[in-house]
Amino acid sequence: MSKLGQVVEAVEKYNRFVLDQVKRARADEKFGRELINRWNDTKEKTPVTHTPTGLPLPRLALPEIDEPGEIARYLFGEGLPGEFPFLNGAYREMYLEPVREIELSSYGKDGDKNDVAAGGSPANRSKVRPTRPPLRSRPPEEPTRLFSGLMLAEDTNERFHYLTQHQRTHRLSTAFDGPTLYGIDSDADGVSGKIGEGGVAIDTVEDMVRLYDGFDLGSPNFSASMTISGPAPIIMAMYIAAAKRRFGSKVVPKLRGTIQADIFKEVQAQNETIFPIEASLRFLTDMVEFTTREMPRWYPISISGYHIGEAGSTPVQQAAYTLSNG
Repeated sequence: MSKLGQVVEAVEKYNRFVLDQVKRARADEKFGRELINRWNDTKEKTPVTHTPTGLPLPRLALPEIDEPGEIARYLFGEGLPGEFPFLNGAYREMYLEPVREIELSSYGKDGDKNDVAAGGSPANRSKVRPTRPPLRSRPPEEPTRLFSGLMLAEDTNERFHYLTQHQRTHRLSTAFDGPTLYGIDSDADGVSGKIGEGGVAIDTVEDMVRLYDGFDLGSPNFSASMTISGPAPIIMAMYIAAAKRRFGSKVVPKLRGTIQADIFKEVQAQNETIFPIEASLRFLTDMVEFTTREMPRWYPISISGYHIGEAGSTPVQQAAYTLSNG
């Protein structure tokens, strides 16, 4: 059976499972009551955020339903964030469990606890063998990646700083304008109306320096994602050069981020290609080899299905082509 056929079969099988759960919720009073209780508990505990004008909004908007069968259809057919089949979000933290700062106790407090646990008392604590300082884990990253790209590098940089001013970690995603996506300079004939439209214009290493100015590119709390495929190796090289220019060559192994470099998606849907498929794949393998050796925290490819869906495919086709491309 083809990959597309396998996906179709799996989807149909799961749809039958959802229908069975709907019937069970309506026929089994205990099961239906459990679903209602879970539904009400989720709505009650959903965190609330506020708009700039002070309007309270739940971080997750659930439909106003109270019939067990419909609740089952939603919970099993769409799922809460972080639950299969992930129609409402891949991560629970984005909607139901906002990330909070981890409170780390001081070494002194931990030392006292360890001393007592080892049999020491306040009187003879100095006789107890010293304990090692506890390992301090970093607070988790926010699950959001902040997306922007407009006009010139300075404009997008200003937007990046605005978006991250209240963020503990800076996880940026960069959109590039049409000329950049096609590897065309901003001073080329016929592109003036497209410069900075729908993304940022990047022509030189100096542009890349200005784009991320003010951010510590080598910090473990910073990462950059770049949604670009055709000229991906050139853009990645410019990013590395910009980082080295600002922080020196030792920053390269510390760089964190992702570049899309998904040539199959471009051929199938978005059509922003520069090189033939064979050459693009050679570039990709070179990038994989380089990042594996020199940039272990960098992802040299991101398989994308979004544009395949935008090009008119059904969800099943989108999933099938995306999995096949990967």
